[in-house]
Amino acid sequence: MTTDFEITFAIKQLFDEMLDDCYPVYEMGNAVFYPSQILKDCDPIAYNEALLDFQDNYMRDNADDLERLMSE
Repeated sequence: MTTDFEITFAIKQLFDEMLDDCYPVYEMGNAVFYPSQILKDCDPIAYNEALLDFQDNYMRDNADDLERLMSE
């Protein structure tokens, strides 16, 4: 059985991957910064707002898949 925590964690990973795929990675010297990391560290409120919007849309669009995961 999949827990709510596991689903929330998986959706957060999907959100971070979406941000990292949509925006370029920034490099300064030897440091590499991913868009998800930049947004999370520089503006955590904006990151959480966007994550909640993503989560709501994802759960609405994938309700059948989530129900199946919860029952496994």
